[in-house]
Order: sequence, then structure tokens, then C-alpha cells
Amino acid sequence: MTTPPGTADEDSHAAGLRERWTRPENAAFLTALRSALTDGAGDWRAMVRTWTGPWGTENDLGGIPLAGANLSGVDLTGVYLGHADLRGAVLARCDLTGASLTGADLREATLTGATLTEANAGLCDLGGADLTGARADGALLSRARLAGAVARGASLRGARLVGADLTGTDLSDADLTDAVLVAARLDGAVLTGARVPRRGLPADRAGPFR
Repeated sequence: MTTPPGTADEDSHAAGLRERWTRPENAAFLTALRSALTDGAGDWRAMVRTWTGPWGTENDLGGIPLAGANLSGVDLTGVYLGHADLRGAVLARCDLTGASLTGADLREATLTGATLTEANAGLCDLGGADLTGARADGALLSRARLAGAVARGASLRGARLVGADLTGTDLSDADLTDAVLVAARLDGAVLTGARVPRRGLPADRAGPFR
């Protein structure tokens, strides 16, 4: 049975993911892992695979504190970053194809030119983030917060933005062909030159847009 977001069990899960990184016995590992991710000092996936034994997953970065980290160009395909702290992090040109960012904090993060194709970013906070030129085709962004974000020229073809907060989001020249925007908040959103679906938009935002 899936636990709805915001319940005690979900909050406990998020807290548990974050708490493991604060344990004294994991401090040295976290330092080395951050270095591998930001400076290329080692194979970070191999490090995580060893750390998460006996399960041996190389993708589990859930809850990791990486606020302000420079991860430009890092291959993060399929990585699990649920509930991670990525506030102000630089993920420009990162490949996050198929990644899970559920509940992650990406406020003011830089994702210019990043690839988020088929990523699961539901419930994440992208408030004020820069997604200029990002590619998020088929991404799940349901109930995500993108208020004040900049996504000029971004590709969101087929993205699911059900219940997403796009208040004041700059979507100029973005491609939202076949995107699902049911119950999305678009107050003050900039859609100049954007390709938008004609279904699932509030009546007063149903176009035409120029």
C-alpha cells in the first residue's frame, strides 16, 4: 500500500533518508562522496555500491545534503535523489534521465541544459530554479512547485504537471506539446512563444499564446 505524501509515514521516511547522512560514522564517507561528485575524485557509483551493501545499489543518494554543490555535467542517470537537499546546487548539463527527485529541495538550483527525460520529480520544490534549455520530456512533475522558476526554451513534451504550481514561471518559447496541466496553477506564468496543449488548461489561459 502506497502512503500518501505528507503523512506521518512519508515524513518519517524522508527524515530517515536525511538522518543517515548526519551520523558521525558516515561523515568521512560523505566528504569523499561529495568530492567524487563535484571534483571527479573517484567513481562515486562504486563508492555508493560498497556503502549500501549488502544490497549493492549504486544509485541511492536519497536525502543527501548537496546544497550549493557544483555538479555540472555529472552523469546522474537513474539516480535516486528523493528528499535530497539541492538548494542552490548547480546541475547544469547534468543527465538526470530516469532519475527520481521525489520531494527533493531544488530551490534556486541551476539546471540549465540539463536532461530530465522521464525523471520522477513529483512533489519536488523547484521554486526560483533555472531550467533554461532543459529537456524534461515525459517527466513526472505532478504537484511540483516551480513558482518563479525560469524554463525558457525548455522541452516539456508529454510532461505530467498535474496540480503543479507554475505561478510566475517563465515558460517563454518552451515546448509543452502533449503536456498534462490539469489543475496546474498558472497565475502570472509567462507563455510567450510557448507551444501549449489546448486541453487541460484553465479557461482563461487556453490561448492563443504568442
